[in-house]
Amino acid sequence: MTRKTEQIQKELNQLDGNVLTVYLNTNPGSEDWKIRLKNGLRKTEEYVAASNPEQVKEFKKICKKVNTTIKDNQVSFTNSLICFGSAEQLYIYHLQVPVENDFQWQKGPAKKQMEELLDKYSKCGVILLQRDKVTLLTSSLGELIHQTHYELDLEKEDWKQYKGVAFGNVYASSTNHRDKFDRRIRENQARWFRRIAPTIERYADNQKWKDIHLAGPAELTKEMKKQLNLKITGETTRNYSGKSAHAVLERTVLAPGS
Repeated sequence: MTRKTEQIQKELNQLDGNVLTVYLNTNPGSEDWKIRLKNGLRKTEEYVAASNPEQVKEFKKICKKVNTTIKDNQVSFTNSLICFGSAEQLYIYHLQVPVENDFQWQKGPAKKQMEELLDKYSKCGVILLQRDKVTLLTSSLGELIHQTHYELDLEKEDWKQYKGVAFGNVYASSTNHRDKFDRRIRENQARWFRRIAPTIERYADNQKWKDIHLAGPAELTKEMKKQLNLKITGETTRNYSGKSAHAVLERTVLAPGS
Protein backbone atom coordinates (compact mmCIF):
# COMPACT_ATOMS: atom_id res chain seq x y z
CA MET A 1 0.00 0.00 0.00
CA THR A 2 1.39 3.43 -0.95
CA ARG A 3 1.44 6.48 1.26
CA LYS A 4 -1.40 8.01 -0.77
CA THR A 5 -3.68 4.97 -0.46
CA GLU A 6 -2.92 4.76 3.27
CA GLN A 7 -3.95 8.41 3.63
CA ILE A 8 -7.17 7.82 1.69
CA GLN A 9 -8.07 4.84 3.87
CA LYS A 10 -7.38 6.86 7.03
CA GLU A 11 -9.56 9.75 5.87
CA LEU A 12 -12.43 7.47 4.86
CA ASN A 13 -12.41 5.95 8.33
CA GLN A 14 -12.87 9.44 9.82
CA LEU A 15 -16.14 10.03 8.01
CA ASP A 16 -19.29 9.37 10.00
CA GLY A 17 -22.94 10.40 10.00
CA ASN A 18 -24.72 11.01 6.71
CA VAL A 19 -22.27 11.31 3.80
CA LEU A 20 -22.78 12.52 0.25
CA THR A 21 -20.48 10.57 -2.06
CA VAL A 22 -19.75 11.68 -5.63
CA TYR A 23 -17.84 9.68 -8.26
CA LEU A 24 -17.45 11.85 -11.34
CA ASN A 25 -15.47 11.60 -14.58
CA THR A 26 -13.93 15.02 -15.21
CA ASN A 27 -12.04 14.94 -18.49
CA PRO A 28 -10.36 18.39 -18.56
CA GLY A 29 -11.05 18.65 -22.28
CA SER A 30 -14.83 18.42 -21.87
CA GLU A 31 -17.54 20.34 -20.04
CA ASP A 32 -19.86 17.32 -19.81
CA TRP A 33 -18.99 16.87 -16.13
CA LYS A 34 -21.02 20.01 -15.30
CA ILE A 35 -24.22 18.42 -16.64
CA ARG A 36 -23.49 15.10 -14.93
CA LEU A 37 -22.82 16.85 -11.62
CA LYS A 38 -25.96 18.98 -11.81
CA ASN A 39 -28.22 16.08 -12.78
CA GLY A 40 -26.65 13.70 -10.29
CA LEU A 41 -27.07 16.05 -7.34
CA ARG A 42 -30.65 16.89 -8.37
CA LYS A 43 -31.67 13.23 -8.65
CA THR A 44 -30.01 12.43 -5.32
CA GLU A 45 -31.94 15.25 -3.64
CA GLU A 46 -35.17 13.90 -5.12
CA TYR A 47 -34.31 10.46 -3.73
CA VAL A 48 -33.64 11.91 -0.25
CA ALA A 49 -36.87 13.91 -0.32
CA ALA A 50 -38.86 10.80 -1.19
CA SER A 51 -37.18 8.33 1.16
CA ASN A 52 -35.94 10.44 4.09
CA PRO A 53 -37.65 13.86 3.98
CA GLU A 54 -36.36 14.71 7.47
CA GLN A 55 -32.81 14.65 6.04
CA VAL A 56 -33.43 17.10 3.18
CA LYS A 57 -32.18 20.12 5.11
CA GLU A 58 -28.95 18.37 6.07
CA PHE A 59 -28.53 17.05 2.53
CA LYS A 60 -28.91 20.51 0.97
CA LYS A 61 -26.29 21.95 3.31
CA ILE A 62 -23.76 19.23 2.51
CA CYS A 63 -24.70 19.24 -1.17
CA LYS A 64 -23.92 22.95 -1.43
CA LYS A 65 -20.53 22.42 0.17
CA VAL A 66 -19.70 19.49 -2.12
CA ASN A 67 -20.92 21.30 -5.26
CA THR A 68 -18.89 24.41 -4.45
CA THR A 69 -15.75 22.43 -3.63
CA ILE A 70 -15.88 20.48 -6.88
CA LYS A 71 -16.36 23.59 -9.00
CA ASP A 72 -13.64 25.47 -7.11
CA ASN A 73 -11.21 22.65 -7.89
CA GLN A 74 -11.52 22.71 -11.69
CA VAL A 75 -7.87 23.72 -12.02
CA SER A 76 -6.91 20.37 -10.46
CA PHE A 77 -9.11 18.22 -12.70
CA THR A 78 -7.53 15.11 -14.19
CA ASN A 79 -9.58 12.17 -15.51
CA SER A 80 -11.93 11.80 -12.56
CA LEU A 81 -12.67 12.81 -9.00
CA ILE A 82 -14.18 11.29 -5.90
CA CYS A 83 -15.69 13.51 -3.22
CA PHE A 84 -16.98 12.56 0.23
CA GLY A 85 -18.84 15.21 2.20
CA SER A 86 -20.39 15.09 5.67
CA ALA A 87 -21.49 17.77 8.12
CA GLU A 88 -17.98 17.91 9.59
CA GLN A 89 -15.58 16.70 6.89
CA LEU A 90 -15.04 16.92 3.15
CA TYR A 91 -12.44 15.06 1.14
CA ILE A 92 -11.84 15.32 -2.60
CA TYR A 93 -9.48 13.13 -4.63
CA HIS A 94 -8.41 13.79 -8.22
CA LEU A 95 -7.52 10.59 -10.05
CA GLN A 96 -5.98 9.59 -13.36
CA VAL A 97 -8.13 6.45 -13.50
CA PRO A 98 -11.71 6.44 -14.84
CA VAL A 99 -14.67 5.96 -12.49
CA GLU A 100 -18.29 4.98 -12.88
CA ASN A 101 -20.34 8.13 -12.34
CA ASP A 102 -22.28 7.65 -9.14
CA PHE A 103 -23.99 9.74 -6.44
CA GLN A 104 -24.86 8.26 -3.05
CA TRP A 105 -26.39 9.54 0.20
CA GLN A 106 -26.07 7.16 3.13
CA LYS A 107 -24.66 6.59 6.60
CA GLY A 108 -20.91 6.70 6.10
CA PRO A 109 -19.08 6.95 2.77
CA ALA A 110 -20.07 4.84 -0.24
CA LYS A 111 -16.54 3.51 -0.60
CA LYS A 112 -17.02 0.24 -2.50
CA GLN A 113 -15.95 1.72 -5.84
CA MET A 114 -13.01 3.54 -4.21
CA GLU A 115 -11.83 0.29 -2.62
CA GLU A 116 -12.13 -1.50 -5.97
CA LEU A 117 -9.99 1.21 -7.57
CA LEU A 118 -7.42 1.01 -4.78
CA ASP A 119 -7.26 -2.74 -5.32
CA LYS A 120 -7.13 -2.68 -9.13
CA TYR A 121 -4.63 0.16 -9.46
CA SER A 122 -2.72 -0.29 -6.20
CA LYS A 123 0.74 -0.96 -7.60
CA CYS A 124 1.15 -1.42 -11.34
CA GLY A 125 4.44 -1.82 -13.14
CA VAL A 126 5.37 -1.22 -16.77
CA ILE A 127 8.47 -2.72 -18.38
CA LEU A 128 9.15 -0.53 -21.41
CA LEU A 129 11.50 -2.03 -23.98
CA GLN A 130 13.77 -0.85 -26.76
CA ARG A 131 16.62 -2.89 -28.15
CA ASP A 132 19.25 -1.20 -26.00
CA LYS A 133 17.07 0.51 -23.38
CA VAL A 134 14.74 -0.66 -20.61
CA THR A 135 12.58 1.68 -18.53
CA LEU A 136 10.70 0.53 -15.44
CA LEU A 137 7.65 2.54 -14.37
CA THR A 138 5.69 2.15 -11.15
CA SER A 139 2.23 3.67 -10.83
CA SER A 140 -0.45 3.81 -8.15
CA LEU A 141 -4.01 4.87 -8.97
CA GLY A 142 -2.72 5.65 -12.45
CA GLU A 143 -0.12 8.15 -11.22
CA LEU A 144 3.59 7.69 -11.81
CA ILE A 145 5.32 7.26 -8.44
CA HIS A 146 8.72 5.90 -9.47
CA GLN A 147 10.78 5.23 -12.57
CA THR A 148 14.24 3.99 -13.43
CA HIS A 149 16.09 3.68 -16.73
CA TYR A 150 18.75 1.35 -18.08
CA GLU A 151 20.79 1.58 -21.27
CA LEU A 152 23.01 -1.09 -22.75
CA ASP A 153 26.72 -0.23 -22.61
CA LEU A 154 28.12 -2.22 -25.52
CA GLU A 155 31.73 -1.56 -24.61
CA LYS A 156 31.28 -3.12 -21.16
CA GLU A 157 28.59 -5.50 -22.43
CA ASP A 158 26.37 -4.66 -19.50
CA TRP A 159 23.41 -2.47 -18.55
CA LYS A 160 23.98 1.01 -17.13
CA GLN A 161 21.40 2.64 -14.86
CA TYR A 162 20.49 6.29 -15.31
CA LYS A 163 19.67 8.27 -12.19
CA GLY A 164 17.85 11.58 -12.24
CA VAL A 165 17.57 11.64 -16.03
CA ALA A 166 14.29 12.74 -17.60
CA PHE A 167 12.33 9.98 -19.32
CA GLY A 168 12.37 11.61 -22.75
CA ASN A 169 16.07 12.42 -22.55
CA VAL A 170 17.01 8.81 -22.01
CA TYR A 171 15.13 7.75 -25.09
CA ALA A 172 16.64 10.53 -27.14
CA SER A 173 20.21 9.77 -26.08
CA SER A 174 22.90 7.94 -28.10
CA THR A 175 20.71 7.46 -31.16
CA ASN A 176 23.58 8.54 -33.42
CA HIS A 177 25.41 5.24 -32.84
CA ARG A 178 22.35 3.02 -33.21
CA ASP A 179 23.00 2.09 -36.84
CA LYS A 180 26.58 1.11 -36.06
CA PHE A 181 25.66 -1.33 -33.30
CA ASP A 182 22.15 -2.36 -34.39
CA ARG A 183 23.24 -5.64 -35.94
CA ARG A 184 25.29 -6.60 -32.88
CA ILE A 185 22.34 -5.83 -30.58
CA ARG A 186 19.93 -7.87 -32.68
CA GLU A 187 22.24 -10.87 -32.74
CA ASN A 188 22.64 -10.77 -28.95
CA GLN A 189 19.16 -9.60 -27.88
CA ALA A 190 18.33 -12.73 -25.89
CA ARG A 191 21.64 -12.56 -24.04
CA TRP A 192 21.22 -8.85 -23.20
CA PHE A 193 17.67 -9.39 -21.89
CA ARG A 194 18.77 -12.45 -19.93
CA ARG A 195 21.39 -10.31 -18.21
CA ILE A 196 18.99 -7.58 -17.08
CA ALA A 197 16.08 -9.90 -16.17
CA PRO A 198 17.21 -10.44 -12.52
CA THR A 199 17.44 -6.66 -12.07
CA ILE A 200 13.86 -6.24 -13.34
CA GLU A 201 12.63 -9.01 -11.06
CA ARG A 202 14.27 -7.42 -7.99
CA TYR A 203 12.79 -4.05 -8.87
CA ALA A 204 9.31 -5.55 -9.28
CA ASP A 205 9.63 -7.23 -5.90
CA ASN A 206 10.92 -4.09 -4.15
CA GLN A 207 8.15 -1.96 -5.65
CA LYS A 208 5.55 -4.63 -4.82
CA TRP A 209 4.07 -4.69 -8.30
CA LYS A 210 0.64 -6.31 -8.36
CA ASP A 211 0.10 -6.08 -12.13
CA ILE A 212 2.88 -6.06 -14.69
CA HIS A 213 2.63 -4.74 -18.24
CA LEU A 214 5.17 -5.28 -21.00
CA ALA A 215 5.37 -2.59 -23.66
CA GLY A 216 7.49 -2.38 -26.78
CA PRO A 217 7.87 -3.90 -30.26
CA ALA A 218 6.38 -7.41 -30.44
CA GLU A 219 9.69 -9.20 -31.03
CA LEU A 220 11.14 -7.58 -27.88
CA THR A 221 8.19 -8.28 -25.59
CA LYS A 222 8.15 -11.88 -26.83
CA GLU A 223 11.84 -12.31 -26.00
CA MET A 224 11.64 -10.58 -22.62
CA LYS A 225 8.75 -12.81 -21.53
CA LYS A 226 11.02 -15.81 -22.08
CA GLN A 227 13.64 -14.35 -19.75
CA LEU A 228 11.46 -13.11 -16.90
CA ASN A 229 10.24 -15.18 -13.99
CA LEU A 230 7.27 -12.85 -13.54
CA LYS A 231 3.56 -13.10 -14.28
CA ILE A 232 2.81 -10.64 -17.07
CA THR A 233 -0.78 -9.38 -16.84
CA GLY A 234 -0.77 -7.03 -19.83
CA GLU A 235 1.13 -6.52 -23.07
CA THR A 236 1.17 -3.67 -25.57
CA THR A 237 3.18 -4.31 -28.71
CA ARG A 238 4.17 -0.96 -30.13
CA ASN A 239 7.19 1.30 -30.10
CA TYR A 240 7.00 4.01 -27.41
CA SER A 241 10.31 5.66 -28.24
CA GLY A 242 10.16 9.35 -27.29
CA LYS A 243 6.82 9.07 -25.45
CA SER A 244 6.42 10.54 -21.97
CA ALA A 245 5.92 8.28 -18.96
CA HIS A 246 2.35 9.58 -18.62
CA ALA A 247 1.60 8.74 -22.28
CA VAL A 248 2.91 5.21 -21.72
CA LEU A 249 0.71 4.74 -18.63
CA GLU A 250 -2.32 6.00 -20.59
CA ARG A 251 -1.74 3.31 -23.22
CA THR A 252 -0.95 0.47 -20.80
CA VAL A 253 -2.28 0.34 -17.23
CA LEU A 254 -4.98 2.95 -17.93
CA ALA A 255 -6.07 1.65 -21.31
CA PRO A 256 -9.60 0.19 -21.53
CA GLY A 257 -9.56 -3.53 -20.87
CA SER A 258 -6.10 -3.48 -19.31
